[in-house]
Amino acid sequence: MKSIMYHYIRNKSKLFPNYNILEKKDYINQIKKFSKTGLINSYEELFISSDKFLPTFDDGFKDHIFAAEVLKKHNSIGIFFIPTSPLKNNIMLDVHKTHLILGKVKSSKALNELEKYLYKNKITKFYNYNEKSKYKSAYQRHNDEDDKKQFKKIMNYYGDLKLKHKILDYLLKKFEINIKPKDYYLNKKEIKYLKSIGMLIGSHSESHTLLSRLSYREQFKELNNSKIFLEKIINKNIDTFCYPYGGRISYNDNTLKILKKLKYKLAYSVQYRDISLKDIQRKPYELPRYDCNLF
Repeated sequence: MKSIMYHYIRNKSKLFPNYNILEKKDYINQIKKFSKTGLINSYEELFISSDKFLPTFDDGFKDHIFAAEVLKKHNSIGIFFIPTSPLKNNIMLDVHKTHLILGKVKSSKALNELEKYLYKNKITKFYNYNEKSKYKSAYQRHNDEDDKKQFKKIMNYYGDLKLKHKILDYLLKKFEINIKPKDYYLNKKEIKYLKSIGMLIGSHSESHTLLSRLSYREQFKELNNSKIFLEKIINKNIDTFCYPYGGRISYNDNTLKILKKLKYKLAYSVQYRDISLKDIQRKPYELPRYDCNLF
């Protein structure tokens, strides 16, 4: 089985010219291409070995209604992994604040404004240099310019977890970006609609924070609360999960223990290879996925 990871599926925007997106027409063409080999069309197929394709969708964007309807036309399904804080607290996630900033302005400008803010406010301990070293391999496979990778690493991997909320909000205001969560993320009604047309719903944690930066207790809250919240929406058990940011560095042994304790059945990472029956049977919480841009 080939599991494919999708995020933004939308047409280009003049307001956010630097966004990393997959255009709708290219998504349609990919699904058409995958359908020739075969697309997954039932939950049961997740647990067997085959040559079929499994589309998966991270972050709970409005874009994914279109994506699901395309799959429905092909009599197939996908897994839609949804972070719950936007629904629960009506907030933009830090990861997407970062995307919006880098989507609108050059990464060098974003970095410059960040440094100016830190200097002006006399913030000397924003960077965790131990974590900078620990996560140095992040984004190695990405084709982005170095400044863009650096800004994303700071905000997602080694910037202070508490301070970065305030800094990102400042930068959004500085660059005149005002996107409302209700216009960006799926709402409860739309999640129910996805379920009604046969799509699978999975957890993507609460806040999309890098789990390997969190304590056992903090991770448990992220995985447990998101599961319960989504189960109440769709009135069905949530037993699939995917890691925020993906890759082995994004989770740790505590994460795997919690997934087992909470009776998740499958969890998806990011590793560019097919899912084998051996993976499903022996490492069900570390299933590989391909990035859609590879196709």
